[in-house]
Amino acid sequence: MSLREATKTTGLTAQQRAAFDRDGYLIVRGALDPGHVERLIESVDRVWADHRDGEPVAGAEALHLLGFCGTDVRFIEMLDLPSTLPLVVDLLGSNIFMYHCHLDVHPPVVGEKPPVWMWHQDGGVQNLDLESDPRPMMSVKIAYFLTDLSEPGRGNFVVLPGSHISNTLPRPEPGEPMTDPAGATPVLADPGDAVIFDRRLWHRRSDNRSELTRKALFYGYTYRWVRARDELFIDTAVAGAITPLREQLLGAGASPIDYWIPEEDMPLKAWRERTGG
Repeated sequence: MSLREATKTTGLTAQQRAAFDRDGYLIVRGALDPGHVERLIESVDRVWADHRDGEPVAGAEALHLLGFCGTDVRFIEMLDLPSTLPLVVDLLGSNIFMYHCHLDVHPPVVGEKPPVWMWHQDGGVQNLDLESDPRPMMSVKIAYFLTDLSEPGRGNFVVLPGSHISNTLPRPEPGEPMTDPAGATPVLADPGDAVIFDRRLWHRRSDNRSELTRKALFYGYTYRWVRARDELFIDTAVAGAITPLREQLLGAGASPIDYWIPEEDMPLKAWRERTGG
């Protein structure tokens, strides 16, 4: 595991754009500095403790919590992180918001676990309703890894590079072994690394067979004219941290037409211009 200063970026480089277009994902090393990782782990552990209801860590259940970001100022601050948001804007443009988020905690797997086919694309019903081949990207997601996942077998994010242009993925027939498709690649991430990925990328989470508890935060961004996926609760304690830019990223708009024909003074567009987009 290495400790890095947080990445600073003003947008996608030509090399990053080429890698994203080819592979369907991009690794941002050091998106969070070590102190930031520690603070986020504190907040994640608080949320996890609330859901464990006093259960000791050993043997605690995994947590996959949707719509978590409005419960803590530290989670709100991740909406417009300078190390990643400019890259998302370069991919999708400025007329976007955070439509989906989840907080994940996965303790080590205990005992034998029957194999399950977990490969999927994000987007849900979009993958049925949209008719083109390949389907449009529509959204990207940022995964922030807070745990040392620099080795396989720790609940790593596993991807199939280049699969974002494939509408289907063959799966084993009934009775056949649940083996990964050829080319499946576990992402090896240090604490603070982020992965930005096309929602069409075929991916899964691997089993955590280590002694670590895997902790990660996921933020999905899409166009403002797409409906939100999660029922987002905003705690009154975080209201002071919601700037006009974050209001947009949380789904606010002056009127319904604002999502379709945004004004020139749209907060994210103005922010991107100030930061060198």
